[in-house]
Amino acid sequence: MLLGVILIAIKIGEVIPTRFENWDIIPDDRQQRFETIGGVEVQDFGHVEEGDTISCDVTLSAADAEIIYNYWHNRIRVNVEDESGTVYENMRVKVKRYPRIKHFPAYFAVKLEFWRK
Repeated sequence: MLLGVILIAIKIGEVIPTRFENWDIIPDDRQQRFETIGGVEVQDFGHVEEGDTISCDVTLSAADAEIIYNYWHNRIRVNVEDESGTVYENMRVKVKRYPRIKHFPAYFAVKLEFWRK
């Protein structure tokens, strides 16, 4: 007997993608290593959270793709909620690519990035 279904999803502004994968957080780590004669020096300005980048691949209906395109094109900042329920507030949406899905012309496979600043 099925007691319930757990829906694992993300939310981008008002859009809940049909499918998502490859959720990836790339921290902005401001440290560099410099090789010197006889050793190594490190320049460390810490982790700058505002510079972190989040990326993912989503499947969107044409209507939802239009909403996401509007966020990107008009530089509208939105809240992004990940599958654990963590909300990243006031994020920029960057559309990296949005090809149609073969044999499903009403859907797009969209590569997205989200930035804090």
